[in-house]
Amino acid sequence: MMAYAFNTACRGTLLMHASVIKKDARAYLFLGKSGTGKSTHSRLWLEHIPGCELLNDDNPIVHYNKETGKVIAYGSPWSGKTPCYKNISAPVGAFVRLEQAPENDIKREGAARAFAFLLPSCSCLKEAEALNNGIIETVKRLAANQPVYHLKCLPDRAAAELCFSNVRAKEG
Repeated sequence: MMAYAFNTACRGTLLMHASVIKKDARAYLFLGKSGTGKSTHSRLWLEHIPGCELLNDDNPIVHYNKETGKVIAYGSPWSGKTPCYKNISAPVGAFVRLEQAPENDIKREGAARAFAFLLPSCSCLKEAEALNNGIIETVKRLAANQPVYHLKCLPDRAAAELCFSNVRAKEG
């Protein structure tokens, strides 16, 4: 897994710690520290948002095409405890950083905070300067060109519905 991440780091490709739902041919990546509720939030989408499918539940691959600006999420052979090893892909609809909170609230972030939310979810090796620089360049492009949200939430249906309605309303 790490060999793949390091070998593709300078090619616009990231291995991310995230859970990914595919809905209407778009991928929605849920990011956050371990134990934040990424898998729980994906499960809530699967239970309460019709037409969802789990793309990956731990380490999806995200590719940014420098020529077209398109961002694609891919299933990978690394899906953690959940047996979800799918050789499928979808254009990214949004990245959503989760944070446990006493009430549900969502906000679309600007590029600087988006960068700060995306980078910790990427597999990297800081000691390898060229690889690290490749990852940072890709994350900068994602932060500047992709919707990134901050969802403060409870582990409930309302959080999934709030998230879904906001990320879908801003697509274009």
